[in-house]
Amino acid sequence: MFAATHFALFGLQPAYLLDRDDLTIRYRELQKAAHPDRYAHAGESERLLAVSQAARINDAYQILRDPVSRARYLLKLQGGSWQDDQTIQDKAFLFEQMELREELEGLQTDRELDALEKFAQRVRQLEQQQEQKLAREFVDLAHLHLVQGRTEIQKMMFFRKLREETEHEINAVLDET
Repeated sequence: MFAATHFALFGLQPAYLLDRDDLTIRYRELQKAAHPDRYAHAGESERLLAVSQAARINDAYQILRDPVSRARYLLKLQGGSWQDDQTIQDKAFLFEQMELREELEGLQTDRELDALEKFAQRVRQLEQQQEQKLAREFVDLAHLHLVQGRTEIQKMMFFRKLREETEHEINAVLDET
């Protein structure tokens, strides 16, 4: 029998804040119990069920361990929907996005490692601050404002992507030296 939600599968209450170490321990226990090799001598239907359960455990773990995926999943559980092409209506944030993008473009042109690393550190801090905002937004799921929840997730996705692009640029500069 499959658990109704990813949280139930791991024996957890639905929440944004999770103990990642505890989640990993639970994941390993579930994977060990459901590993298809344990069912090598079982009937065909039992083997297929084990493979299906192992895949479900993997999928659930990947979603719950990632802050953005976990927030999107919680949003869905609360009746919200997600579309990747949604736009943010927060004009101040959109302006901040433009400024950060322009700054990164300038740094990509200059290719100065120290300046790129300082920018990356600043973006990591912005990403951490946004994760804290997400945690506050999702603290009371019964009163979750779905539109605001989606907006905060989109902001987190922006900071993550900007951080990844910056790290990629840093690696490219390091490869040149």
